[in-house]
Amino acid sequence: MGLLALGIVPFTRTVVPGSVRFVNVYDSGAAESVIAVPATITEDQLTATLQQAASDLFSPGRLSRGQDKLTIRARAILHPEPGISQPLYLGEVKRSLYNREDDQMAITLYRENLAKLPQPSANPAS
Repeated sequence: MGLLALGIVPFTRTVVPGSVRFVNVYDSGAAESVIAVPATITEDQLTATLQQAASDLFSPGRLSRGQDKLTIRARAILHPEPGISQPLYLGEVKRSLYNREDDQMAITLYRENLAKLPQPSANPAS
């Protein structure tokens, strides 16, 4: 029956330009999810990646539990010293649990945490 449903309902995936690969590390199956992104992510890439995650993680089968928004938070892991890992939340997107084409998505970036990410080192001129 599952394969028949795939044949009837076309599967399309939206690709958001500028997004980077992410891993879904927590999903309540309802209104909360957390994705992991690389610590090298830029602000523009984070915005695009949150939009991509909002598209990828939308499902009409999510439980609302009294809420009408799905909140997806993005985090990176910093390693301030050997053997120490520190999660750092970089931003979030809130989107409709009910409308696939949500034009009211709200993206919030935590710029104070983005500033804590390792900065790429400038290569000295040879």
